[in-house]
Amino acid sequence: MRRRLALVPALGLALVSLLTAPAGASPAGRGWTSFEVVAGSRILAAASKDSSPTGDLLTVVIEGDGNAHDRKGRPSADPTPADPLGFRIAQAWPQGPVAWLGRPCQYVKDAACTPSDWTTGRYSEAAVAASSLAIDDLKRRSGAARLRLVGWSGGGTMAALVAARRTDVAVLVTLAAPLDLAAWAQWHGASPLTGSLDPADVTLPPGVVQLHVLGRFDQVVPPALSEASARRLGGKVLVWSEKHTCCWAKRTDRLLALSQPAQ
Repeated sequence: MRRRLALVPALGLALVSLLTAPAGASPAGRGWTSFEVVAGSRILAAASKDSSPTGDLLTVVIEGDGNAHDRKGRPSADPTPADPLGFRIAQAWPQGPVAWLGRPCQYVKDAACTPSDWTTGRYSEAAVAASSLAIDDLKRRSGAARLRLVGWSGGGTMAALVAARRTDVAVLVTLAAPLDLAAWAQWHGASPLTGSLDPADVTLPPGVVQLHVLGRFDQVVPPALSEASARRLGGKVLVWSEKHTCCWAKRTDRLLALSQPAQ
């Protein structure tokens, strides 16, 4: 029987990340410009590809949960991920305008941040609303009319919650994402995310093309925990021979081919 944790372990870099990047650092490398987006009362980190072409459809990749807890299961001091896999997926995205969006309190110094922002409230109404406002800004900067939201791990959870409240999302792609938080917490023997919204409780607008991909060898988000919720949301549900962290950034050509918007 699993030992019950006081708080849910981090999604994003397996159950827990041992290292963090300092707040204020940027994941952006050569060919990318990083910046901060004011989203209501919050500040979110973002980046865009310098040579990104213009187009009707903007792909926004949302980062995973990062470093939510330390190795003893306590809330970390900083949720910034050591290895931003979401950003690596954005870097590898092969076509069209693309941007990356960090999660609340990652890579930024925001006095409003508290541990609940990256633990029990990581998918709170406030977090989802701030992410959606930040996406408004990214969309405005790009000049695109429609969105493809892509999220790995907890970023996929956030992408689904954001997509449920917007009318401009043409495509939703989730990768190794917990789409039923209650089932996920129960399986891990963890306390529920009481301050968070759950994708299992939302409905997406009709017409959104959906692709939900799970990893057969994923021990953080086993396929059985998300398959039912993914099928209820709609679209394609696929199980690939992947682990939780590997090797999604190498699958972007295939992901693009499977996530074309409806005409």
